[in-house]
Parts: sequence; structure tokens; C-alpha cells
Amino acid sequence: MSMILPNSTRTPRIRRHGEVLDEPHRRALERAGWRTFLSYRENHVRAWDGTLLSVTPVWLAEAERSDKAASARAGAVQASAPTVDEAWALLRLKTTDGDRQVVRRAARQRYARQQRAA
Repeated sequence: MSMILPNSTRTPRIRRHGEVLDEPHRRALERAGWRTFLSYRENHVRAWDGTLLSVTPVWLAEAERSDKAASARAGAVQASAPTVDEAWALLRLKTTDGDRQVVRRAARQRYARQQRAA
């Protein structure tokens, strides 16, 4: 005869999926409804005679709303940085600021409509 224990007496299982290798900022943006893109370019700094002095890497992270209804709220946002992680972090910061401004704007519009109706 087997006995089923209630959930409260069970020991919690530890997840064994390993470390997450993907960029956490990019995954957070995609979960929030943004479609993300990443591109790379190099800025070449040259002397007056044309000799190459340095090469500066530039990662360009872009995000746009993936659903059409939300695209009216916020369009496309982009950020550039010398590393991939910095580019995603800066882009996430810009998108959250943009979303906050959209929410404030919508609240002001609702308030104005209510005042006109009253």
C-alpha cells in the first residue's frame, strides 16, 4: 500500500538545468513584448596619412514592439555600447523609461477625457 504525502511535507526539488548562458536583459525585453535585434560594426580611427590607429567595436541593440496594438505606445528603441552586455542593459533601461512615459501619458489623457465629460 502506497501513501501519498501532501505537498507541504515534500522536500523542494532543485532545478538541474544548469546556468543560463543567454543575455538576461534580452530575455526580459522579449518577455515584455519587445522584438530584439543585435548588430555589430567597427569604427576605424585613422591618422591623416591613412594608417589605421585603432578599431573600436560597437554593438547596436535594437527593440521594437512585437504586437501591433502596443506599437502605437512605443516604437523602436536602440542603444549602442562597446560590449554586448552593456548594449542590452542600456536598451532595457531605455525601454522601461519609454514604457513609464507611455503609461503617464495615457493616464493624463484619461484624466482629461473624464474632466471634459463631467
